[in-house]
Amino acid sequence: MAASEAITGGVRPRLLNEFGNPVQTQIYEDAERLVVSRTQDTQFILDDNNRLSSELQHHRGDLRLAGRVPFVVAEQWARECGARIGSKEFGLYCKQKMMDGEFAKLRVRGF
Repeated sequence: MAASEAITGGVRPRLLNEFGNPVQTQIYEDAERLVVSRTQDTQFILDDNNRLSSELQHHRGDLRLAGRVPFVVAEQWARECGARIGSKEFGLYCKQKMMDGEFAKLRVRGF
C-alpha cells in the first residue's frame, strides 16, 4: 500500500492537514548576505495536541505521546543545541524545552 493510500484510507487521517500545510521556504538577499526564512502553519498541530489532551488514552504499548513539535521549531532547537534532529542530545534538549512553560501548548496533557 502506498503512503498516500494509507493516509487517505484512514490509517492516519489527521496527517492530511500537515501535508497540506508544508514548510514554506523563502530565500532572499539582504545587505550582502543570503537570508533563508522558513515558516509553517502550526495551528493544526496546536489544535491536535489540545484534542489529544482531552482523550483518556494516548498510549501505544509501552510508548506514550508527550507532544508534537512543528518542524520549524525542531530546526531552531537543533541549531540552538548544536545536535542534529533525531540524535540523543537533541532528544534531551527537546525534553528540556518541552518542560519549559513557554512551550506548554506543544505538550499533551499528563506529560
